[in-house]
Order: sequence, then C-alpha cells, then structure tokens
Amino acid sequence: MTCIRFTEFLLFLLLLLHKVYSDNPEPAVRAEGEVIEMGYCFGLDYIVVYRSVPEGDQLLGNSSNKNMPNTPPADLQGRTHISNDPSLLGFQISNLTLLDSGIYRRECWKNQTIISQKTQQLTVCKEQIESEEIIVSKDSKGTEILCNSSAIGSEGTSVRWYHEMYPSYEPTLFLDSSVSLKPLELAGLVDVRDNGALLVFNNMLQKTTHFKCLVMKGINCLSFQIMHPPDESESKDVFVSLGDRVVLNCSIDEGDQAWETPLGRIDGDTRDSPMYISADDFSLVIPAISGDYTGDYSCISPLREMHYLLFLCPKNKVQEKVADQGENVSLMCDFGQDVSAIVQWHRYGLTGHYEIIHDSQDKTVLVPKDLRGRVTLSEDGSLLTINDLQMSDGGKYLCAVLKTLEFPGNYTDYDTDYDEKDTVEDEMDKEWTESVECIFKQEIILNVTNSVTPIYTTILVVLLVLVGVIVTVVVVKKRLKRKASNMDIKMDMDPGCSERLTALD
Repeated sequence: MTCIRFTEFLLFLLLLLHKVYSDNPEPAVRAEGEVIEMGYCFGLDYIVVYRSVPEGDQLLGNSSNKNMPNTPPADLQGRTHISNDPSLLGFQISNLTLLDSGIYRRECWKNQTIISQKTQQLTVCKEQIESEEIIVSKDSKGTEILCNSSAIGSEGTSVRWYHEMYPSYEPTLFLDSSVSLKPLELAGLVDVRDNGALLVFNNMLQKTTHFKCLVMKGINCLSFQIMHPPDESESKDVFVSLGDRVVLNCSIDEGDQAWETPLGRIDGDTRDSPMYISADDFSLVIPAISGDYTGDYSCISPLREMHYLLFLCPKNKVQEKVADQGENVSLMCDFGQDVSAIVQWHRYGLTGHYEIIHDSQDKTVLVPKDLRGRVTLSEDGSLLTINDLQMSDGGKYLCAVLKTLEFPGNYTDYDTDYDEKDTVEDEMDKEWTESVECIFKQEIILNVTNSVTPIYTTILVVLLVLVGVIVTVVVVKKRLKRKASNMDIKMDMDPGCSERLTALD
C-alpha cells in the first residue's frame, strides 16, 4: 500500500471512528450570526443540553431548577435561551460564531428518566451561498451539481458533500475531498470532478433529494450552499373543529410512500393508530378530530410531497345565504374586530379542499381567476362582497381568523448580567416564541337562485292563457256558425210554408 493510499485509509478510518464515538451526530450547518435550536421536548419535565469539550461534557443549560438557573460558559453568555413552557421545552444559541462549531447533545427528561436525546454536529461557516435549484438534465450528458465558491481549488481547501434523501431526510456525508474523491455512497451513480466541486449524475435524480456542500479550509468552514430540486410539492391549510371527520388527499405513487403526522409515521399499517389510510387513493382519514391531531401532515413519496397544516378552531353553526343571480352578496365574518388578527377567506373547490381567496397578512395571495374583479373586502377583512353573482359562485365559503400568540416568560436568558440590547437577537427570540392559533371559524353556504326563471314562467303562463282564450273564441264562433247554418237548412226544407203563402194570394 502506497503512502498516499495509507493516508487516505487512515483519514477514512478516523471519519468512521468519529461518527461512532460521537453517537452518530446529525450534521447541522449554520452561518455566522444565525441561530440554532437544539430540538424540542414536548410535554416533558425538563431539558438538559451539553457541549462536547476535550475534558468531557460541558453543561450549557438545565431547566429542572427554575429558581436557580445555571450560568453557561463564558463564550456563550448572553446568547443562550431556554423555553420554560412545559408543553414546548427547547434550547437555543443565537449570534453564532465560528468557535461554536462542535458536538452538542440535547436530553429530554420526565420522571427522572431520559425519554429522548439528540446529538448534533454543528458546523458554523463564514457565509451561506444563495441556494440553487437542481436542473435535471433530459439528455445523456448527466445532471450537474456545482458547489459555487471562489475559494475552491486554493491551497488547503476541500469540499464536503451531504445528501438528504427520502424517507429519513437525515443529512448524510457521502464525499469529503480532503479524504478521497471517491464517494462513500452513490457509487456508480456520480462522477466527481474539479477537485470535488462538481458532481455529475449519470442517472435520473429522485425529485426529493437535496444536496449541501461545505467548503472547508482545515477545520474552518468558509461557506455552504444548498441545492434543491424544483418545488413541486403542494401545501394547504385545513381548519377543523372538535369531532370533525377529515380526509387528507394524496395520490398513489409507485414505490415507498408514507404519511408523516404529529402522532408518528403511518405507511399503511394502522393497527395501533386512530387514523387510517384509504386503500383507494392513499388518503389519510381522521374519523374524529381532537386536540392531539393539530399540526403538520405530509404525504411523502420519491416523486412528490403533499403538505397539510391542521388548525383546531372553535365550532360555529353553519350559516346559509340566498341571493339571486346578477345581484351582489356580502358574507360576514364576525370575529370581534381584532385588528391584530389574520383573516383568511376560502372557497370549497372541485379538488375537495378549500382554495384561498384572501389573506390579510399575505398580499401575494391572488383571488381565483373566476372571481377577479368581482370581489371586494372591508378594511379588516371581515366582510367579503361578491358582485354580479354567477350560478357557479354558489357553494361553501369559510372564514378563518388566526392569532399570533407570544409566550411571555417562556424562555430564560442565562446571562442575567447581560444588558446589551441586540435587535437581531430580539427578533430571533420573537420568532422562536411565537405560535399561530385559530380563534374563529365560520362556514357559509351560499345558494344562488336563477332570478330569470320566474319571468319566463310568467310569460309562459300568459301565453298559455292567451292561447286558451283564442282557442275558446274559435270554438264558440264555429259553434255559432254551425247553428246558424242548420237554421237556414230547416227554413229551406219547409214545403208547407210556400203552399200557405200561395193560398193567401
């Protein structure tokens, strides 16, 4: 074995040993100044976070004793935050620096027992290059994926490539040019060129595969970039109330397919789940909604993704509205005139789901084509008016009112002596402690009647009456004429009358 090959073998072995002894940490990449969240603990007692240092595990945060919070290491003071909300415990490091790169472990505890833990290998880079969409080649030249960085090729630089593939979507290192230009995975599928900066795939890529490249110089990360396939996924908001039956559609694809839900993964075996998958079209059926079902649902397959976000709303009685074709109609959403609320209007479409008409927070939402120019809204969005009603406008409409909730005091800044105000960090903290909740839902059934029909009916009745009168007059005249004709015949046939007149003469 040559010296170079032996060196490559040792480096490769060190990589493997590093993965084994670091409890298979999940790679996490951030740019300087950004924030990392070490995962969440849902409905548990407390969260504990450690950082791996040469001396062993270094405690960064422990929420078990709220009266005596510990102080983080000096380099993290003023940058660590922990959630105190028992339903959503989490740990956060803000304003990241290059020195924050390392291995971190988060533990979730309940009843003095570790319920779950997660280990992350954090790499902080100087910058993030703008992400790019993967253009899949349709000819025989292969699909090329290029890591964009002017530093590639300079002395001491190397490239690390990760991929995230269905169904786990866990970042996996498959190439490190400092070790070898031969990929650890995807052998036979990819050619590595330009010192690891260019990947050329010989076969068609799966539409759900994402790539990430890191440009390294020694142990420091200079930049990272994400390459993603075209976004062909669909995303829909679904507003439900307690006890509702819900069906989330998903077309059947060939190959592995599954639903990711707040209650876990479902791939067809639903013996231990209150939900089940329809055998006809792989739709997910929830027989009766409860509070446990709210959250993100994804139907994932190698070809496409369908995403749903379920909101639990108060239940209100369905309203009915009747209006004539050609008139204007106003639909009311009486939610209390809260100016800070987000108001959305939806219409039940042919797809079996509501399509959005208006979002008071998102001005990019377009009114459906058939309603454009005919829909007006009040300033607060509570009143939707449809002008010049068409028969096709009839159907179900839904108004949903969302409220952004903040959780005051649900995180602790461990650096109690840190008084400096950082606007960027405050905004990051705000995003981390916000949640969106549905506070009002109103369904309205609009019935559009054809106002032209009564006019036609009246005209038809008048015509029938006129026809009847004309027929009656004709019949009467014919009878009178026939009667007169009969009388003339009788007078002509009386011979005695002529004889008597002659005798008188």
